[in-house]
Amino acid sequence: MRFKIAILFLLLTSQLIAKEIFVSPSGNDRGNGTQANPFASFSRALAEVKKFAGKETVTVWFQEGSYYLDQTMVLGSEHSGTSTNPVIFSALPGANVTIKGSQRLENLDWREHKDGIWVTAVPGGLAFDQLFINNDRQVRARFPNYDYENPQRGGKGYQQVTGGTDRRYDSWFSYDLQQFSTNTWNNPETGIVHAFQSHNWGNMQYRIKEVDREEHKVYLGEGGFQLQRSYGIGGKEDKASWFFIDNIFEELDVPGEWYLDTKANLLYYYPSPSLTLTEATFEVPVLKDLIQLKGSKESPVKHIQLKGFNFTQSTYTFMENYEPVARGDWAIHRGGAVFMEGAENCLVADCSFEYLGGNGVFMSNYNRDNKVQACKFVHTGESAVCFVGSPSAVRFYQTWDDSEIDGKDWNTMRENMDLEPGPKTPDYPKNCTVENSIMHDFGDVGKQVAGVYISMSHKINVAHNTIYNCPRAGICINDGTWGGHIIEHNDIWETVRETGEHGPFNSWGRERQWKGSRGTDEHFIKEYTKLDAIDPVILRNNRIANYRKSISAGNWTIDLDDGSSYFEIYNNLNLGSTIKLRDGMARKVYNNITVSAVPLGWHVWPKESEDEIYKNIFVISGAVPGKESPTDNFIRPVALPTETKWSTHYNNNLYWNINHPEDFLMTENKNWESWQQEGYDLNSVVADPGFVDPLNGNYQVSEESPALKLGFKNFPMDKFGHQMTRMVPFGGEFSEKVTVQLLADDRGGQGAKIYYTRDGSEPTINSLQYTDAIQLQNTTAIKARTFDSKGTPIGFTNEAKFQKVEEVVYPSWFQTLINGKYEGNKSKTPSPAVELEVNGALLVNIADDPDLIDATGGYNYGCYIKMLNKEKAKMWLKAKLDKDWVIQQVNNNKVERISDLQEYLKRFAGQTVQIIAVRDYKSKVFEVQFP
Repeated sequence: MRFKIAILFLLLTSQLIAKEIFVSPSGNDRGNGTQANPFASFSRALAEVKKFAGKETVTVWFQEGSYYLDQTMVLGSEHSGTSTNPVIFSALPGANVTIKGSQRLENLDWREHKDGIWVTAVPGGLAFDQLFINNDRQVRARFPNYDYENPQRGGKGYQQVTGGTDRRYDSWFSYDLQQFSTNTWNNPETGIVHAFQSHNWGNMQYRIKEVDREEHKVYLGEGGFQLQRSYGIGGKEDKASWFFIDNIFEELDVPGEWYLDTKANLLYYYPSPSLTLTEATFEVPVLKDLIQLKGSKESPVKHIQLKGFNFTQSTYTFMENYEPVARGDWAIHRGGAVFMEGAENCLVADCSFEYLGGNGVFMSNYNRDNKVQACKFVHTGESAVCFVGSPSAVRFYQTWDDSEIDGKDWNTMRENMDLEPGPKTPDYPKNCTVENSIMHDFGDVGKQVAGVYISMSHKINVAHNTIYNCPRAGICINDGTWGGHIIEHNDIWETVRETGEHGPFNSWGRERQWKGSRGTDEHFIKEYTKLDAIDPVILRNNRIANYRKSISAGNWTIDLDDGSSYFEIYNNLNLGSTIKLRDGMARKVYNNITVSAVPLGWHVWPKESEDEIYKNIFVISGAVPGKESPTDNFIRPVALPTETKWSTHYNNNLYWNINHPEDFLMTENKNWESWQQEGYDLNSVVADPGFVDPLNGNYQVSEESPALKLGFKNFPMDKFGHQMTRMVPFGGEFSEKVTVQLLADDRGGQGAKIYYTRDGSEPTINSLQYTDAIQLQNTTAIKARTFDSKGTPIGFTNEAKFQKVEEVVYPSWFQTLINGKYEGNKSKTPSPAVELEVNGALLVNIADDPDLIDATGGYNYGCYIKMLNKEKAKMWLKAKLDKDWVIQQVNNNKVERISDLQEYLKRFAGQTVQIIAVRDYKSKVFEVQFP
């Protein structure tokens, strides 16, 4: 008994013993670190922590101000805490503490250069890739000039190439002489090309080797490693790669631009008339990673917390080392403002990550039970949060670069491969979490990015995050190793803004079971699937939406791409697009709602895939952007098996086609009766689901809804996204008036209050206090923040703009839904995909059909064989050229469109020709006898 009392006493006293260390911008590293005599630097505090870490709770308090790091802060196992005595680095409550990976440029002697440009000397050897003036990132001299109104691909800040090698690694591309810069570039080798891949899956950077003005070509040097796949810079006309070039001195021609002459150590800047150079603060990034928590699996760094910091101003990473990541499309740089490797039970909370050159938080290789919580990520150069294991942990590891760049044969590599299940080593993130965070407007430089990226990891939890305004995915799972992830209560919209053939949620599963992309026994080895996908991935209670009027039909809300297997998908609200399941095994899709003009995308399933589709509400509404005709079919299958049923559990679903309530189709050629005769949806119904209030975001169904009788269950509509200070609705357009509700941060506690402003200023306890819903009748920008009962701010300021317009134009799917009928598509209408029968083969210009591009392996030119008439198509069938192949060459002549093929039929009439066709990442030569 005495022993127990003694142990209890020791436990209690250990909680009471706590070491506090204080840091202040006005402190002194020769001080003692007390509140009265604080240290001045992070590094000095870090040295002090080692004396007490693991022995007692240590809290390092940072007073308000900016802290410049002259080197990356590396926290090792010697800084570790324990579960009862953690080591905490924290801003003082309410203090605005900024950690900068930059240094200030002091005592600058500006002198006028010419044409509005000023110049000053900077310290020798200081090579920087960004310039911040008064905390605002400036634009490095570039062509075309930065488009502030539309900085995205397609804006005035980009041009399109007229040709290129279109193969990584690219050696050149050509430009339009009439549009390209006429300035003479004396040192073009300083320039960096930022170009989108021709297939538009991401972008790359290259150093310029030289510019040939006579040939209208830019020759390229180092670069192109920032993503995978063979496609590079190229394409023609509207399919051509978009690009800009920066770091060219002669392009310094508008206010806000700068250029660093590293040889002469001179900084050139074109100030705006309102800026006084001698009064401005100039800062330049010098560090890639700001803080590293770095241990090993044998000696991990443990129980360290980073709380309340603003991380900013790190260097770009796009010309650093990148590595291809499995057979996802990605390559990554292992780095981040906070980089974690060999870490356990560590926490990053209430931190903002803004204007960083690379990733926000990166967990690399061995990590366990770490958490990112209540953070904000804005204007990061690449992704917000990444979890990436080591290839050494994967029993059989292949990349696209193995095949497409290094020329290795995937099948040869598979010989004698390890067939043991699960990971080989523990060098990967497991049981880690990112929750209650905000991620928007990231991917400033890299475009193959995500709010949350997961690769070679196990049991990652992604919950209650709000993700929007990004160039590619909101959440991306790169591979099927090793599953067990839970993706829940996230709110994702306005994604895939600068790329294509993707979804707000995207996954790949190209592991040991995946030999190709057809789902056939030849390409997909079912019994291997669970060797890597050892636990199912759960997607539940997410709202994933496409609200844009011009969005691509290939932009799926939930995009399970090549090989993605063992997913359980339920209680998800899909708006504006829908779910795609490509070749994979055992996907359970139930109790979801989809409202969209885009039909369900069931592509190349294996025979007996074990997929299950039940108790869902599927609503077709409006027209696909770019099409005048409203959608009539619920499913668009591509190359699904015909000799077996698609699924043995496809039932109890509710269908409602607002466009065609009675004369709809289930697939492109089956009506409801034919569909049921094949054994599907025998207990399903066609009826209006009876949504409660979709105009205000409530897609629950009424008590009388027939969906409930089928087993569908309502799920909450007010728990999507972060639970910090929130606005309902979150900005947008209105015509007469709009009612705005503000919701307090859940952590505010009893007595919490919300203060807000309507003039763009930051809210304080002296601002307007929120007591009741706000009525707006004019364009207004609202900023709101929660304060606890002591007046201490909690979380981040939430801000949104409400724009008054004469008429709100909704996307076709939403307008049709609220009208209850289709009344036309107000979005831009390009030409529909051309279909034409040629010698018994029904062909489609694949470039005009995003679904087909996506389903066949990403081929964006050629003639897709949609159907073959057995009587008329003998010449194709004799050559064994079957449907779903894409014809791209005839006798080494490129086939862009059906008209090209028709021309070659005439040119080579009566001859046996060689046709190159592609399908599922493979090409094949067929010998065809032309009539």
